[in-house]
Parts: sequence; structure tokens; C-alpha cells
Amino acid sequence: MTEARPSRNRAWLKLSFRSLMLLGSWIVFPVVLSAQSQRTSSSAPVSTLNEQQRKGEGLFFQNCSFCHLQRKGDPKIPAASPAAGPTRGPVLSGVFRGAAPNREEIVRQFVLHGTEKMPGFRYALEPEEIDDLVAYLKTL
Repeated sequence: MTEARPSRNRAWLKLSFRSLMLLGSWIVFPVVLSAQSQRTSSSAPVSTLNEQQRKGEGLFFQNCSFCHLQRKGDPKIPAASPAAGPTRGPVLSGVFRGAAPNREEIVRQFVLHGTEKMPGFRYALEPEEIDDLVAYLKTL
């Protein structure tokens, strides 16, 4: 009978320890989460793009970035890969800087009909999406 008592005490001790840990996690875990969410929200970059430009940015990265963004120095791309070097198409940064008034229409035609080396997107993008894309290109 004396041997049954220590095992019962040990079981109670384990149970109380588990309860204490569970209670502690209920207190500590929300505090840690709130601290992390405050840190990430304050350090997040503020976007200066409006809604149309953000949509255009998404379309650009989805449809244009493979050919029009340099990947030089990207550790995920092997140096021997053709994607690691210069772009396949022209870099589009500044395409609207100091541009003629009809530059927007010229860019739209390129996007719609493509060229010998670039596919056209008239069947892939809606007119509103092309507007979004042009609005984003103006921010580059």
C-alpha cells in the first residue's frame, strides 16, 4: 500500500505540470502572436500604387516578367542558365519617361499584337487588364 502512494503522487504531479504548461501557453502564446503581428505590420513597406496599378503589377509579374525582368544575381537561378543573364526583351523601366503623347497607344499595340519575338496578349488579357498593365508600366 505504501508503494501505490508514490505512483499516485507522481501521476498527480505530471497532471498538474501539464495543466500548468497548458495554462501558461494560453497566456504566453497570444502575447507572442500580438507582438509578432505588431512588428510585421509596422515594418511592412507601404505601397504607393493605387488599386489599378497593383492589378497591373500582378499582371506584369504573371505575363511579362520572364522576358522583361533581369534575374542577374538571383541565387535560385544557376549562373549557367539563360534566365540568369540579360533579359530576353527590353527592360521596361522608364518606358513612359519623356515619351511622346502616343506612347501609351504604341505600348497597347505591342501588348495586344506582339512582335516577331514577343507574343501578343489580345486573347489572354481583357481591355481592362491592359489598362491596368499600362497604368503599372507608367510607375516604372
